[in-house]
Amino acid sequence: GAVTRPMSALALNSLALTRPARLRATKANGRAATKARVSVVVKAANADLKFDDDWKKSSVAVHLASLFGWVIPSASPCPAFEDNASLFAVFSERISANLANFPQGPAADDKIWLYMLTWHMGLFACMMFGQIGVQARKQGYFK
Repeated sequence: GAVTRPMSALALNSLALTRPARLRATKANGRAATKARVSVVVKAANADLKFDDDWKKSSVAVHLASLFGWVIPSASPCPAFEDNASLFAVFSERISANLANFPQGPAADDKIWLYMLTWHMGLFACMMFGQIGVQARKQGYFK
């Protein structure tokens, strides 16, 4: 398999900035002009260091836990909705109402778009932060 190294192994070996070399050029009017040239040389720490193909290291357990970690709070009552309903309940209700008119899709001003965007943004945020937390723990960030 591929050899993976921690991100700290990607540190630069050296960064060299050479002093400006003064170049003299003669303009058409006979006066000399000075131009400066700066060069930057960057050398990587290890030439055979490969990019990790499994960079996101996703875990099914994290995805399932984050799904339940978002469905449960989104199913709790919220005073912002009518009858103190939950986001999950109003989203499910709009899905059912739109499926009743199946061949015809939802209108552009239908509330399903707002509910869908809100619910999925919360879900993906839970998945992302859950994945970050699990990988950080595995890599020893929390000691």
